[in-house]
Amino acid sequence: MALIKWRDSFSVGVPRFDDDHKILLDILNEMFIIVRDQKGINYITVEINKLTQYTQEHFANEEAAMEKIGYPALDDHKTIHAKLLENVHLFKERIDNGDTQATTTFYHFLRKWLLTHIVEVDMQYKPFLTDSEDMTITD
Repeated sequence: MALIKWRDSFSVGVPRFDDDHKILLDILNEMFIIVRDQKGINYITVEINKLTQYTQEHFANEEAAMEKIGYPALDDHKTIHAKLLENVHLFKERIDNGDTQATTTFYHFLRKWLLTHIVEVDMQYKPFLTDSEDMTITD
């Protein structure tokens, strides 16, 4: 596998969320390098913590935007987000407990999840958010 480069086909049409997704891809690419180079557990732990924090912020902003415009699949989207965070936590526990295969498994899981989520799940809200003039969210 190789590093993932941003493609226009990943764009959900909301610059703020596209920028978030680019940062998430950067974190994923850093994880790839850590796994490829067989760096120690401390490296992957730092990236998992970074991923968890950034993902929680991104999910909260994305869900707030969907709520603001009355996105009909919001509850399903929230469930998908919560499940990812649960899986990240479980993988982190495995890694922290010395499971040497967990880092590679986690990377492959996360890569598939992120790309599928952006291209298939997030694209479902694209028409709702890009057509909404009241999309701005303040922190």
